[in-house]
Amino acid sequence: MRSTRSSHLNRGSLLIVALLLCSVIGISLVSYLHLARTSLTISNRALYNNAAINLAENGLEEAMYSINRMIADEGYTWPRWRNNGSASTSDAWRRWSDYRFDQNATGYVRVYVQNYKGVVAPIIAVRASITLGGTSAAPIEKWIEVTLKKTSKFANGLVAKNSVVFNGTNTSVDSWNSDPDNDPLTAAERYPADPTPGVWPNEAAKDNGSVGSISVGVDAVLIKQADVWGFVSTGGVDPTSTIGSGGSVRGTGSPPGNVDPARISTDFSASFDPVAAPTKTYLTVPDTVIGGTGGASLELPLAADVAAARADADGNYYYFATRINLNSGNLRITGKVVLKLTETSTTSPKKLAVDVGGGSGMIDLPTGGSLAIYTAGDIKLTGQGAVNGVDTNGNGKIDDAEAKQPINFQIWGTKTTGVQDISVSGQGTISGIIYAPQGNVTITGNGSISGSVVANNITLTGNANFHYDESLGNFGGGNPFRVSKWKELTTADDRNRYTAQFVNNDYSDVVDP
Repeated sequence: MRSTRSSHLNRGSLLIVALLLCSVIGISLVSYLHLARTSLTISNRALYNNAAINLAENGLEEAMYSINRMIADEGYTWPRWRNNGSASTSDAWRRWSDYRFDQNATGYVRVYVQNYKGVVAPIIAVRASITLGGTSAAPIEKWIEVTLKKTSKFANGLVAKNSVVFNGTNTSVDSWNSDPDNDPLTAAERYPADPTPGVWPNEAAKDNGSVGSISVGVDAVLIKQADVWGFVSTGGVDPTSTIGSGGSVRGTGSPPGNVDPARISTDFSASFDPVAAPTKTYLTVPDTVIGGTGGASLELPLAADVAAARADADGNYYYFATRINLNSGNLRITGKVVLKLTETSTTSPKKLAVDVGGGSGMIDLPTGGSLAIYTAGDIKLTGQGAVNGVDTNGNGKIDDAEAKQPINFQIWGTKTTGVQDISVSGQGTISGIIYAPQGNVTITGNGSISGSVVANNITLTGNANFHYDESLGNFGGGNPFRVSKWKELTTADDRNRYTAQFVNNDYSDVVDP
């Protein structure tokens, strides 16, 4: 009897244990299946989260294509887009739908473009949505806002393929806009508080004096004792170590200290496309060497050419010469002139394509005059060699406030191999732009330089101040737009700025068939 009872007790215990184990295993299996399902759902949504970003990018690319197509073709009419008017600040919108993905997922993308005609920098807002098949889960949405900016060879102040070197002990870099009427910035943005006493021009100084080199070398940008009110960028090496005890890289809103890390980057890129003199019919000058051997003065355009209406259809007078040699004579430019110089001598004594200054010689650009020089030869401007402005106060030089816009004086280096030496020195203001992909540009003096310089190497020696003209960011006809700022809109406040446009505008008749 006792043995039978013990056996029954043992069997009952084993049954209870087995039931408990089955319960644990069952609960574990259910939990595992639930976890697997949750992981699958998360993974699936992550997959379509990336798909929504790609869908939004597709809409963005369609808008970018239309914007830049209109720049290349003035007759482009944005087919299948809707818009709210013909004004320069009109907006346009369009929807692409019926996107089909795996697992019966479907999607659409809506695109809204502010200022689609490009007179003012466009802003693109994109809303992409994907609905998963066979579920009641909320759609996956991605909202993106992209601000555009026109490309330009002069989108930055000092740009080099190799190096930018500041050898002065009191050099500064800042920016201003010489054409504020064509600047979409507000007055408060255009004229912030002067970052430091003495920075010119006090009422208009800005902190976008950008300096960049695409080089990955350690000496890509040597700041030393210069004060850069703007941004410094290289192709790979942090330039912070090149900043001396008296140097700085800052902005008006930077935290205390000489270096604002937010204004340093190592991902700079730029193109250095070769340029050539425009293909035009060129007029001749009295002597193929402007200035000759006696430093004779000359005024362009020639009175006879003006009387005969020999200006090109674009309004420029195109002239051909061998070189400019002005030690005492003046080349006075009273209209829109393009000058092609052919001197490329490398033998000793080397002849310069442009040799101006040293005495009283100068290139004089009074009000109404503009000059673009195209040459593969070397250039030297000294003293008051290039006067882009009018000396209204009679002190014998052009001060910052007297200078004209830099676009009125242009130097285009057309050399494609070897080195093109370009030397600029003086005590006054040099207002102009220099583009020379093979150029070694040296700027010496205690005056100031206004405009933009793009070259192979740039060296600033002395205590000259450099002022980048931000209006040059839009210089050049037919420049396409590029992305200036990309932002994903994730908060309700950000999205609310475009909700009305995405909901209220009629997208019904612009859906692809």
